[in-house]
Amino acid sequence: MDALPQELGSPAFIRQHYISRSVKLYAILLVFVALGVAYYGIEKYLEYSDKNTVVAQSDAFVSQLEKDNKKEADAYTAAQALYKDTDASMNKELASVFPLEEDYTSLTKEFDDYFFSYNKKKGNDPVVVTDIQYGSPTSDASAKYDILPISMNITASENGFYDFLRFVQSSGTLSKKLRLLDLKSIQLNFNSDDTGSAKSTIQFRANLSAYFQKTKK
Repeated sequence: MDALPQELGSPAFIRQHYISRSVKLYAILLVFVALGVAYYGIEKYLEYSDKNTVVAQSDAFVSQLEKDNKKEADAYTAAQALYKDTDASMNKELASVFPLEEDYTSLTKEFDDYFFSYNKKKGNDPVVVTDIQYGSPTSDASAKYDILPISMNITASENGFYDFLRFVQSSGTLSKKLRLLDLKSIQLNFNSDDTGSAKSTIQFRANLSAYFQKTKK
């Protein structure tokens, strides 16, 4: 025959009830612990994932900065090289209109080239230079540059006279690369030709200044 159920309140029943309750509480506690561990693990995983994302973004940002830095450095190097080339070119062009020294030879050649070119185009209307003299260089009142005095006697028609004035006026421009000149004074003498026509010859003495950079003493 089967054993009879234990009587309520007997020590065996109480012990069994206590054990059963303890097991349930322990199981519930394990569930809470497992949930806590799972929550903690998920939280740490998400935190770790966020940190990895930040680190990856930081690495990408640093890499982009390095690329941008190299790009800027290359652009700076190219700009510096361009500046040196441009500066050298500008100094060379500047020297053609505002030289470092008197440079009588080049200046005389510019005058010769002008008169030769004009007379070649205007064969029947020449401009004739009978005398050209260079004075002693002097310093400007501001002492920032030096001046070379020039004096020349010229015989020309009215057209030739005004063309010479235009030549002086257009000097100092980088496009034409003509030495910087300034007409200080001019003395005119009008003479009619032998036939008494309206066409006249002008004899004049032009006093000019040519400029050059301050000579280092």
